[in-house]
Amino acid sequence: MTNEQKYRESKIVETLWSMSSDFSELSFMWEYASDEAKEEESYMYKEVELKDNFENKAKTVYKLIIAYLESSTLKEYLADFKTEFSTLFTGKIKDLFDSEFDNGSGEMYSKTVSLLWHFLSPFEFSQQSYINKLLNQTGVTYLERILRNTQVIINETNAKPTSEPQVYNAVKFVVKSVFPSALEPTSGFFKSFKNFNPDILVPEIHTAVEYKYANTETKLKAQIDQVVADTKGYTGDTNYEIFYAVFYVTDDFWGIDKFETVWKEMEFPKNWKGIYIIGKNNST
Repeated sequence: MTNEQKYRESKIVETLWSMSSDFSELSFMWEYASDEAKEEESYMYKEVELKDNFENKAKTVYKLIIAYLESSTLKEYLADFKTEFSTLFTGKIKDLFDSEFDNGSGEMYSKTVSLLWHFLSPFEFSQQSYINKLLNQTGVTYLERILRNTQVIINETNAKPTSEPQVYNAVKFVVKSVFPSALEPTSGFFKSFKNFNPDILVPEIHTAVEYKYANTETKLKAQIDQVVADTKGYTGDTNYEIFYAVFYVTDDFWGIDKFETVWKEMEFPKNWKGIYIIGKNNST
């Protein structure tokens, strides 16, 4: 197999899982946001953004799979793929967002992504990726959905946080109801000069969460630097392999695009993920 084929395989897998993440966040919003929240401009903007991302990634993976099958000279398989999936882009676009309920996980999942995985199932790269990630990341994906909806949770509690603990304690209540092991977590992040204590620990999915609160752009920059130190401190406990840094800002100081650019430029470890949450300005 050529390097180009391996690259296409990795991009197909990466795009499909990214689509799953977008859809999970959408379904979480649809299910748990209040009617009042759904009328807010921020909710509608986020919904449109996620839908656009999902649609663009669907078009990308469609082209990637066609290129992969063409280069593999699988003409009959290619013809079947075009017949089965071309209607997703020529028919009603809402069909892209069809969902079904998974009784096993208790979650809604994307019918489009599921059909694409099923079509690719005869290929070894698809089977290995799908099985491993389905077993290991379902819980992590659900936790991330909760973290990304921090402001939705806060709105539901009518809280007006002015500090870091007030933010993560509101979210911790939801996390505890979903992940029983988060009730009495323990960690081994002990250094000779400091004891590092994450705000939320979920041992059953080997994940730790650190919240950062910023009410100015200067504070946001300082919190980014603090996470750099955290990445060095949160080592030594083999029970935790995945880390989230959730930045709750009282105003949109940077915007999500700039935040993600800065996160990439800082070259955080691959098992760390940054999330940018825009809260309501509570200083007034």
